[in-house]
Amino acid sequence: MFSFLPTRLMWPFAGLIALIICAIVFAVAALVMRRVQASSKQPDARDNNTAIVYDVDSDLAGETASRFARTYRRMTRLVVSAMSIALVCALILVARPASVSAEKTRSASRDIVLCLDVSGSALSYDRQIIAAYSQIARNLNGERIGLSIFNSTSKTVFPLTDDYAVISNQLNYAYTLLSRVQTQESIDAMSDKEYQEINDWLEGTQNIENSTSLIGDGLVSCTMMLPQLTSSRSQNARSASIILATDNVPSGKQTFTLEEALDIAKKAHINVDALYVGTDKTSDSEAAVTMKKSIEDYGGTYVDLNSHDTVDAIVRDISSTKSGAQLHDDVSNLSDAPALILAVLAGAVLITCIAAGRIHR
Repeated sequence: MFSFLPTRLMWPFAGLIALIICAIVFAVAALVMRRVQASSKQPDARDNNTAIVYDVDSDLAGETASRFARTYRRMTRLVVSAMSIALVCALILVARPASVSAEKTRSASRDIVLCLDVSGSALSYDRQIIAAYSQIARNLNGERIGLSIFNSTSKTVFPLTDDYAVISNQLNYAYTLLSRVQTQESIDAMSDKEYQEINDWLEGTQNIENSTSLIGDGLVSCTMMLPQLTSSRSQNARSASIILATDNVPSGKQTFTLEEALDIAKKAHINVDALYVGTDKTSDSEAAVTMKKSIEDYGGTYVDLNSHDTVDAIVRDISSTKSGAQLHDDVSNLSDAPALILAVLAGAVLITCIAAGRIHR
């Protein structure tokens, strides 16, 4: 992107170095010219053995010749001035002139929390869920996304962010870790280092004894990652979604049931969609049917990945839940601005050529 009027130099030291080099070259050239002139100095006419040499001024004593001489001097001065301007422009271009412009950018107005059950009954299927999360993230643009995992307690893997490099790296890392716990054989084949990496990733999700997969509590923890839970201003500015992935098989005493957690989310205008974790044999289980009914009763979308190859339904649901206009952020852009300097340089070169042509004639 180019701007016409430069406001700063991006490489000022490069321009300074070029200026110093030019100064050295001119100084050396001036010294050489002075020595040449000194060696060819006109002989003294008073020496009887030396012939008298007439200079140009004597030859141009006539009116016509004098007029040509004045024109020559004017053109010479013009050439020197134009070349000086061209040199200054060249030095400025070396320093890379640039300008700063402000513009408003549009950003998506959605917050999305990926809420993943990492209990023992769900863990072996979570790689498939992470792949689905990655597919959802690739279909979105500009939304803030965060990831929370839960068992008996919850852990934030990464908070809401619109840095899609971070999102992609974190999801890819989770996918790699979870691929090691798909089967008993893959678990047995893990090295001590790999086993420790999984433990580190899951650390903080099993702090309550004799309880696993506390789904309602996990969902409430996910809603707490969203500013919409406590701020009505955020509710008006941005829509919020949670994508819950679980097999809906809690074990132990929950502070909140799934329905109570969904009610909390609904009151905060947070939409909850769900991905079912399990095999095709459990897709019609009581837990799956109950989960589907609860999610859909609260306006969410339920997807069983055993019967759906994609998560397009959830992407469409998220895309339709936009509360408020898209946000506009002021962004300052630093861009090259050589146009004015190039125009002046071109003009100086043109004047030099015209004046040089007059001198030649």
